[in-house]
Amino acid sequence: MVSYTNPKAPTLPVATGFDAEIQRLQLLLAASLPWLAVSYGKAYRATRREGGAAKGKLLTYPQVYDGQGEYRDVLANDNVQAQSFFLPTGPAVNTAREPLPGTLGFTMPVDFILWANLALVDPTKDYRYEAELLQDVARVLNADGQSLITRVFTAPEDVFRGFSAEVVPEKVLRAPYAAFRISLELNVQNVLC
Repeated sequence: MVSYTNPKAPTLPVATGFDAEIQRLQLLLAASLPWLAVSYGKAYRATRREGGAAKGKLLTYPQVYDGQGEYRDVLANDNVQAQSFFLPTGPAVNTAREPLPGTLGFTMPVDFILWANLALVDPTKDYRYEAELLQDVARVLNADGQSLITRVFTAPEDVFRGFSAEVVPEKVLRAPYAAFRISLELNVQNVLC
């Protein structure tokens, strides 16, 4: 677990293509969900050696660009009630057989990953209510209409799939903590603009 005391979600000063679409969704979710304390944008899979040793185990974890050549871990953070990030999971695909001249549209799979401390999100609830948070996120994304929800993962082993188990302590996936992953298909109609 990371412990950024007062994390802020960075945004790109000039976002284009899929970066612009992810940033738009990042800001939409931040504005629409008052319980989402930190809405990060596009994350990357980063690696480091365990213990810093050259022969230590290679660990994979999520990071976002924080500006000025710096990156920040976006693992579960016990200082915030809920945080999220977007992770591209595959290549961008041109689905048009014959695009119009001057246009170029793509579809790309991107996963939205959310982690929450349920005791902080709503202290009045004494049950696991992550399904309510999932419903809130799905409503916002569906109402926006610019991305297609293709899958939802709630099993702990699926939520942080692709990252080393050592960087996601087991306790961050048990009550009062909760997490889920939503697979999306993002469409960018014209990456040339």
